[in-house]
Amino acid sequence: MEKKHYNTAGRTRLAAYLKDIRKQPPQGAEEIYMGLCRSCADEGGGAPGRSSVYRMLASLCEEGEVKKFPVGKDEAGFVYQYVGNEHHCDAHFHLHCLICGNVTHLECDCSKEIFDHLFAAHGFRADRGRSVLYGTCAACAARSAGEVR
Repeated sequence: MEKKHYNTAGRTRLAAYLKDIRKQPPQGAEEIYMGLCRSCADEGGGAPGRSSVYRMLASLCEEGEVKKFPVGKDEAGFVYQYVGNEHHCDAHFHLHCLICGNVTHLECDCSKEIFDHLFAAHGFRADRGRSVLYGTCAACAARSAGEVR
């Protein structure tokens, strides 16, 4: 049985909020909920309830409009990023900075080269849309190089 989603006012507000913050580092569900509450208050409207936001995030992930990334191996939880139709996440890998939390979509040819190599040399077919490489982004690396130790 196919799941239906209803385009409620709360869902529309959540999707709009996620689109507005899509250039920021991905956020956890609670951060999204709190930001949505502030945004709705600024606009003079009410925010959906916390549990509704969590359910709508899960639904948006299932539909591919939002991407869910694990925070890291030592921490429990996930962060979310709006991808809509702008990114085709099943065609590339992702780079997740462990310092600032930013997620970069690796949309250059090297994603295909890595994918092809993994299959040709190792018989392993990677799921590019769910593959995340963890490390440090250039901005955070530059900041930490400038720190006095």
